[in-house]
Amino acid sequence: MLTFRIHMPKCHLQQLYLPALDLSDTSNATAPPALINPTLFFDLQLENTMNDHSVRYSDINLTFYYGPDRNFTIANYRVPGFYQGKEKKAYRRDVVESHDLPWDDAIGKVLNGSRAVFRVDLVAKPTFRYWFWYSKRRWLRVGAKVEVDATGKKVKKNDSSQVRRRTRAVLSFREDGRSAGSYRFRAFSLAAVLISEKISSE
Repeated sequence: MLTFRIHMPKCHLQQLYLPALDLSDTSNATAPPALINPTLFFDLQLENTMNDHSVRYSDINLTFYYGPDRNFTIANYRVPGFYQGKEKKAYRRDVVESHDLPWDDAIGKVLNGSRAVFRVDLVAKPTFRYWFWYSKRRWLRVGAKVEVDATGKKVKKNDSSQVRRRTRAVLSFREDGRSAGSYRFRAFSLAAVLISEKISSE
């Protein structure tokens, strides 16, 4: 039996920017609701730290909330699935239009020197490749509270990876093509492949 340890990808929210909260544009403080820019810009980094497994992501769903909890959804975004090589970083950046965000409250907070608080959740079901095998898809769920100040940007922390969680799983390959635990592989075992190659070469 071959056993491997899997590290789930690291997810970093590099930036969150809301132009309507950027008080360097003085018109934002007095803009009527109809003229407020409702967009938000995000910069997401996904990092595969493993040197022996690649990752294939399903569609990645991002949900943005106003406040630290999941009570007030303001935007949703879907990142199309993609393949990520070993020890690679991928960046996904885009602009999303928010809805029903209480701008009076958010602008009021940054005007008085406080911070508007948001939450970003990420959900995906990646699968991991080792040689010829792909694992069963596994849930990746991460989320973080994000504070935005009068620059309209996410407040930087000492650790820039606010949306970050790493989980581990052990993959154990058997000759019946299945793995121990929650993984199931759609391929023969390494031993079976090597034997097949040897027979075909004789």
